[in-house]
Amino acid sequence: MSAHQINSAHDVMIDGATTPIEFTFRGKRFRIHAVLSRWCEAGGWWNRISDGKYRPDDAARAVWRVEAAPLGALTTFELERDELSGQWIIRSI
Repeated sequence: MSAHQINSAHDVMIDGATTPIEFTFRGKRFRIHAVLSRWCEAGGWWNRISDGKYRPDDAARAVWRVEAAPLGALTTFELERDELSGQWIIRSI
């Protein structure tokens, strides 16, 4: 699977805040063993460049690069959470 391919992540469990700890992908449950990195991507920054105001349609995203496995070898995923809708997707593998 190529980088930046988008796939739905289902039943994402979080640690009480917003950090993912488990998710379902292609019918298998994955447990996250390590968070390799985390960052935020602001969308629509050009909308507020002149006035500095946040707008809900800015499409901000929080992204976690994680190592996860159902059983066996670890696989690296990028999980993305839409800050407005709360929906999770797998951005790349």
